[in-house]
Amino acid sequence: MAANVHNKDPAVTLALGASLLSLLFWGFVLIFGFDQPPVAAPSDYETYFQQGNWWPFPVFFLAVAPGLWFTWVPLLRAWLELKDTGVLRAKNGSPCQASLDRLRESLSRHRRIAVFAALVVAAFVNGADWQPNFGVFFGDSPRHAQLRIACDYQSPSVKWLLEAEEESAILCLNRRAAAGGSQATEHIPQPLPQLFLNLFLMAQQFLLVFLAALAVMQLLLHTWLFTRFERLQVAKDEGLSLRLNARSPLNEFGLEHWNFALNNFYWSASPAMLAVFLSRAATNPEDYLPGQALLAFAVPACLIGPMVATILARQARLPDCWRELASEGPEAAEDYRRQQLWPLDRNWSSKLGIVLAFALAALSIGFEVHYLMGL
Repeated sequence: MAANVHNKDPAVTLALGASLLSLLFWGFVLIFGFDQPPVAAPSDYETYFQQGNWWPFPVFFLAVAPGLWFTWVPLLRAWLELKDTGVLRAKNGSPCQASLDRLRESLSRHRRIAVFAALVVAAFVNGADWQPNFGVFFGDSPRHAQLRIACDYQSPSVKWLLEAEEESAILCLNRRAAAGGSQATEHIPQPLPQLFLNLFLMAQQFLLVFLAALAVMQLLLHTWLFTRFERLQVAKDEGLSLRLNARSPLNEFGLEHWNFALNNFYWSASPAMLAVFLSRAATNPEDYLPGQALLAFAVPACLIGPMVATILARQARLPDCWRELASEGPEAAEDYRRQQLWPLDRNWSSKLGIVLAFALAALSIGFEVHYLMGL
């Protein structure tokens, strides 16, 4: 029996807790009036619950939770089940339970690499997003610079600035007036409720990017560990190795548990890909934002990249099968020819999540290339 793997995962707990906290945050929005526009609000001002990328954060965190779980708990269990499918081997045959326990502990320690990489990604993405206007919110930018940003944003994040200018609606009708109409140099500080709102919005965005990046990094980590498994200290200490099972009765080289976990991850990731495509399709070319362009390429790349890496890692282990089969008869060669290296077997309906995610990724990238070429 494989070593025990707990179903609970701290990353999933964090996502669910963030979802609940974001839901409670709606109460703060209602109490302090961020669901209402300023008295002299510009005509295109949008309240908190009109911001389609703000109020659904409880749903966003719920949506990322399955991807976090599928890229860790089922895949960690799939590692240990490689013993039963003949892929994970020891010097003297099948690994013992103690070796599986040590392998599970080693894989869990390596998770820190994925966490660190996800933190770097979240810091880079959010830093690039916040840096241009950080001084307007938390620095000492002059009043006219703050009002210029307020007229550009026209959302609850700048509500205190629009309320500080009695004629903000008139001011924002003319962006030149917003840029140079007020030359006052004093900085307008944020009231405490406004400060809390903006800090909470920033924390939500950082955490969501971190959790989404963590799911992808975990998938890449498993692939990296699969590629260099024999170099891991636990493999050396326990005499463990990986060999694709060329005679697997299910014709998936003994990787069927891994394939099943991958398919479930791509099922959970498909809504993210669909959301990016719908966001792009619903936007006029003249209103297309740089952030949307980045996501339209980054999200498909994050879905396709791990799958390509997985296939390459498996391909690199095929020569071991050839050497093993060389000493066996024609029946072994026939078994080898029936194996499927790709995580798609003949029953494509069982791998529909991967097919759907790749189809949406291809559609989104094609849409972007079409837009950039001006076709």
